[in-house]
Amino acid sequence: MSRETKRQMFWYQVDDTGAIARHLEKMAGKGWLLEKVDNWFFTFRRADPCRVRYTVTFFPEASIFDPGLTEGQETYADYCRAAGWELAAAYGPIQYFRSTRPDPTPIETDEAVKLSAIRRTMRKTAVPSYAMLLLLPLIYLPLLSIQLRHPMEFFSSSSQLAQLALMAGIGLFSLGNLLDYLSWVLRSRRNLARGGPCVRPHTRFRMGLNVMMLAVCAVALAVFLLDPALAGRRPALLLFLALYGGVIALGRWILRAMKKRGTSRGNAKGLYFAFALAAGLVVGVGTPVLFGVLDGAGVIRLGREPAETYTKTWKNAAWTHTLNVFYDDLPVTLEDLGYAVTPEDHCTYEAEISRSPLATYSAYTQEALSSDSDLPRLVYQTCDARWPWLLARCWESLTAEENETPWPLQRMDPAPWGAEEAYQEVGYDSFCLRYPDRIVTCRLSGGPPPEQIEAIVRALTEK
Repeated sequence: MSRETKRQMFWYQVDDTGAIARHLEKMAGKGWLLEKVDNWFFTFRRADPCRVRYTVTFFPEASIFDPGLTEGQETYADYCRAAGWELAAAYGPIQYFRSTRPDPTPIETDEAVKLSAIRRTMRKTAVPSYAMLLLLPLIYLPLLSIQLRHPMEFFSSSSQLAQLALMAGIGLFSLGNLLDYLSWVLRSRRNLARGGPCVRPHTRFRMGLNVMMLAVCAVALAVFLLDPALAGRRPALLLFLALYGGVIALGRWILRAMKKRGTSRGNAKGLYFAFALAAGLVVGVGTPVLFGVLDGAGVIRLGREPAETYTKTWKNAAWTHTLNVFYDDLPVTLEDLGYAVTPEDHCTYEAEISRSPLATYSAYTQEALSSDSDLPRLVYQTCDARWPWLLARCWESLTAEENETPWPLQRMDPAPWGAEEAYQEVGYDSFCLRYPDRIVTCRLSGGPPPEQIEAIVRALTEK
């Protein structure tokens, strides 16, 4: 037996009444009559295919927090019924009427009153939503400025680039809808002044913004879930998405439950915003705490799974500390440089590699965890960029950043390294090297002799 109801995503901006009416009439022709509407979905019930006329009107005094139709809405619906229009559904101030008459009398005949009602409704619904949404990329800008201080890490991170694309998409979506609505209001005012009706909104443009936003969200989510650099945090990310989705679903359920119980508008609004505030605190503040507890309990892991752990005991035996040990493959190791590495040194070999369509960044570390070891700490990074200008940007930022430290960089002869440019951090055995298509930084205490320099260069410049 076929299903008797169908749900469809609400793609339209609420002031696009003509496009909404045409869509509902098309659905009636296919045998689906509108039953109810909320801010996300149309719900239809099965019926015999028929020709039905729809129209959308606005009652700005109503609210989505009303338990049902207000007295004014019921009176309004009675007048419309007398003119041949049946109230099919209502969601707050937005009302959907239908008529089986071939040419029913229009409900709204005064275009100035219609424009005023739409504007008052939009000020209570879509405009605040788009304005609040626009705050997200604005809040993100300070974080972006911090991330761009480390361009090698930023441009090689698919997840950070996806976050940037997501914030840009949200900004274009919200700003585009706000500006388009403002344009519609101004054009309608001018047309009314000439004696004409409200102008037709840019339906295709708005639908295009919706499709663009959904596509950006889908791509960003796919990148977050598939980025190898976030593999260890994937369970935590899925848990966060489930938690966030659960909060949204719970909010919708609470609103429906208050309507069914007949909760007054004032009480419903107060309870709903109290829930929203509590949910924001739980998601924003409680989630990191929850993840930390779950990580500590071993339920989820926020980082990579170590090969083993090493419990470091300090000489005074006052306290111990458990450290993660990794055995990743490194291009060059202390063993390659001639150092004698023993099991008692408890060395960790760590490789962190991030790739994006723009760049690849690799960070390698070999470090003896034992406090009794005399081995130096070997740290080096490489960065490959797709375009020369991006590599130049990374190099400029790297050398400028290092020059801001108490031990600035000084130029050195690049010839022993086979590099185009070379810097050494004053007072440290730390080097920054630029090649035609790669940046290399390395640090090794003790002043590496020429043969070690040759081994490091050969290992880090091979493709």
